[in-house]
Amino acid sequence: MAVRSNYRAPVIIKTGNPPGLPVFLYWRRQSRVRGPRWRGILAALVLLIAPPLAADESLQEVRALADSGAATLAMQLLDELQPTMPSQQSEWLALERERVRIYRQSGQWQQLASRLTGFPRNMPEQAVRWAMTERANAFLKLDKPRRALSVLQELIWLIEPVEDEWLRRWRELVMISYIRLGLAEDAYLASRQFYQDYPPQNREDRLLQARILLMSDRPGEVPELLAGEEDAEAGMLTLLAQLRGDVRAPKTVMQAGLRHLRGKWVKADNRHHLWAVIAEAARRSGDRITTANALEHVLAGHSTEPLPPGLFDYNADSLWNAYVDLATYLGNQQQFLIGDDAPWFKAAEQARRKQPVRARSYYAVLMLKGQTAASRQRAAKAFIALMRQRSRGAALMEALFLDSKQFRQVAAIPLSVRLELVDIALARSEIERASALMASIEQVPEDEEAFIWQLRRARILVLGGEVSKGHQTLQDLLASMTQPQEQQLDQVLQVVFDLQTAGAHEEALDLFAILQELTTDTKRKRELYYWMADSHQSREQFAEAARLYLKSAMLIGADAMDPWAQTARYQAGVALSRAGLVDDARALFEHLLRVTEDKSRKAVLRQELQKLWLLEGGRSGDAAAPATDDAAANRFQAPAASRSPQ
Repeated sequence: MAVRSNYRAPVIIKTGNPPGLPVFLYWRRQSRVRGPRWRGILAALVLLIAPPLAADESLQEVRALADSGAATLAMQLLDELQPTMPSQQSEWLALERERVRIYRQSGQWQQLASRLTGFPRNMPEQAVRWAMTERANAFLKLDKPRRALSVLQELIWLIEPVEDEWLRRWRELVMISYIRLGLAEDAYLASRQFYQDYPPQNREDRLLQARILLMSDRPGEVPELLAGEEDAEAGMLTLLAQLRGDVRAPKTVMQAGLRHLRGKWVKADNRHHLWAVIAEAARRSGDRITTANALEHVLAGHSTEPLPPGLFDYNADSLWNAYVDLATYLGNQQQFLIGDDAPWFKAAEQARRKQPVRARSYYAVLMLKGQTAASRQRAAKAFIALMRQRSRGAALMEALFLDSKQFRQVAAIPLSVRLELVDIALARSEIERASALMASIEQVPEDEEAFIWQLRRARILVLGGEVSKGHQTLQDLLASMTQPQEQQLDQVLQVVFDLQTAGAHEEALDLFAILQELTTDTKRKRELYYWMADSHQSREQFAEAARLYLKSAMLIGADAMDPWAQTARYQAGVALSRAGLVDDARALFEHLLRVTEDKSRKAVLRQELQKLWLLEGGRSGDAAAPATDDAAANRFQAPAASRSPQ
């Protein structure tokens, strides 16, 4: 990798930004690459990335798999095709570029950044620049602008930028990094020199320049810059510039924004951008209801399109403050007193149907400042009910209660709200979040059946990785059951199976032992011994597993050979062979071979006996027994849903 030589060092001017974040003001190169030399570089780059014909078919297969949605399978195939250390550079680079493309396509930015951290520096310069540029972009996608700046500084200072396009891209990413860091003046200073060197060429260039002008408090230049643009984002930026530049009155801007929302100008994925402008205009004009309404839309947002960075400073507390401001203003008009909850509740009930924003504001004040715990809980339930009726109400609930300084601890969130957030997380398959929320709820809520609630809590905790708390919940539940019904034990068993699946066999064995004491049903006891044996086998305690399998088989009689007993004896034989007790295993398999009538099972048993014969003939006294073939063992295995052998 060449060190920068024929290029004038950038002038660095500190402007009050944090250490290590210089503003790059001057990047004029002393020479430019044009004409034949540039065409030669392009030709070399094409050769560099072109894979050999033999690899082209495999590359097409990888691309087809990724484009069909099977990104993980495509990555596995890439791992097989691509050597760890590149010997054929062009082939390796082609595969690496495809890997990065898949990461980008599937939004796996952390994996992309980690992968390119180890990109070989002995590769051709074009490849190194590409990899480092992709890594910087990934850090920006991960909202790690400082990491991005670190990579970009290395690119600009240490790597000789022989082509204008590389330098242009790096400087653009530097500006975006400053925007993400909230360094408005630094972004402006960097952009001023950038746009002198590279005048805006397209819509994206002009939008970026407009955002920098707005965040650096220079709105006057924006309308002229975007005069030729007719799309919604340009219109939103123009409205914001007119508002902040005092070109139009706040109320006029607010009305214009609301009017645009009713037209076809704004698309679904950027409506909340316009709502952000409306919120600012409404606040400046003193329209409290529109402010709260607009902030609800901003906080509810869009699933994939965040607000442009650097332009607004809205968060959950902005909406809480708007709620309190609106409700307090309305309450003062009606001479309500804080602490006298009844009039507030009455006003909220009257507003619920036709003025839900006003009602939510009343309930917000009651949640935060209600006289009694009962009032605060009542307000929380009413607030939840209204949120359920609102589009993207779930997203708004999460923002309000999980991202607010009003509730610094999860336990401070009203109980009914935590329960609602658990349901929201489960609906989105966010099991870890649901588990963390559930861990904060120890008392059985009102109107909930204690058994069902504790069982649900235990399962969510286990699935979310809170094994210890889930185990304790089940222990407490079983301790409270003096005469449990068999149906209840079935339900508890399902959660114990979840513990086994999570690898928490010690906790599962403890609960199986408690269940043994609680049941008098022989069939249930046989099952429990079998599942206990499964856990011991998973812990490689094969002799103990064999003992419990046999106990399960013989619980109703030493000579029992019903389907359950046959399956348990077979599993005991497998465990004995893995424990090195070959003679005992052979005796069990031979006995089963004599009594079973099923042809497929006979074939499995003969296979097991052959394995024992090979093992005994070839072992030196301490060799481990081979694992049982899964397909064969399945003929003696229970259906997954019932967890009962057959």
